[in-house]
Amino acid sequence: MQIWALIIAILMTSGAWLGWRRSPLYSRKATFKLIVAVLLIVAAIVGGTIAILQGPVANSPTAQAVLIGLLIIAVGIGATAGIIRITDSHLAQLPPSVRIVNTERHKIQVWIWRIVAYLLISGAAVVVLPSSWSWLPGVPGLLLLLGSGPSLVALYMRARRLDLGMSQVLAAPWAHWRYSAEEWQAWARNQLVWEHGKQGNLDWKRDWWKILKVAGMMAGLFLGGALVMVSGSVVDRLTAAGACMAFLLVVILCVFLATRGAPERRNRRLLAAPPEAVLGDEGVFCEGSFSPWILSGSYLVEATAPRDPPARLELVFRNFNGSSSVLVARRIPIPAGRESDVQAIQEKLSARCPKATVRLR
Repeated sequence: MQIWALIIAILMTSGAWLGWRRSPLYSRKATFKLIVAVLLIVAAIVGGTIAILQGPVANSPTAQAVLIGLLIIAVGIGATAGIIRITDSHLAQLPPSVRIVNTERHKIQVWIWRIVAYLLISGAAVVVLPSSWSWLPGVPGLLLLLGSGPSLVALYMRARRLDLGMSQVLAAPWAHWRYSAEEWQAWARNQLVWEHGKQGNLDWKRDWWKILKVAGMMAGLFLGGALVMVSGSVVDRLTAAGACMAFLLVVILCVFLATRGAPERRNRRLLAAPPEAVLGDEGVFCEGSFSPWILSGSYLVEATAPRDPPARLELVFRNFNGSSSVLVARRIPIPAGRESDVQAIQEKLSARCPKATVRLR
């Protein structure tokens, strides 16, 4: 088990390093700061743990567990804030007269209040319940606090950057395109057709052999893992492999059901969004959402203006999720009579994103 944990840690670290190395924000100075930050994090965890285990609470396992949990939360929050300050040091500079939007931060604030409410309820339950049952609400609350603390800090800091960037774009746009109700509805229909074509449909009669082959490979992997890692009889190992396979199939089914109606859900959000597109120095706002040109977790890699109708910009962003990344395409309709804006956007976007491929002319 320790070997597998080490392998997973190495793969995640390698993926994160490759993602950072490919980022437009990469620099040797920032990398040196990150290395120093990681060493300080390790030193804080090791030093704090030794101090707790050998300190005044050495004879109280409960107090040690609580203090170690608080140490992990504090170091995690501080490390998250420090790493984001290093990798995303840029903040949009706005004059005092500009109204700063609170769209992205409001989404995070809602979750912060929900988690605070849950922790208060859990804390009250720990106090009210008998000591033999107090662990029941306490353990989930502690795990939630351990997991959500650093994550919420990262999300809030990112949301603040997005709000500042969006405010700058709305205050000083390169181009501000507005659409009539008919143009917006026509674009929504075109976008829905495009998303359906991109999604593809699963044909059981056509793809049964591929599905069977993948299922056989996964079953073989689970069976091999169970034979190596699970102790007991052959029946126990087969049961463990079957349980893992069944769990994977349930996950795949849930993902399939969730993604099957995704284009329709996005289409409803598009129709409800403001019929406008705004491009500026910090990013693009369209369909009710903002995408920054350059951020450590998301940055532009390609921008084109296809000649086939309808007239549009196609922007491709690389979004990172942990150690993996995915390419996300955004399509921005060009209103009739505003084609002359494209050349100006080409020049400004090429200067703003020198590592991206920009071909709008």
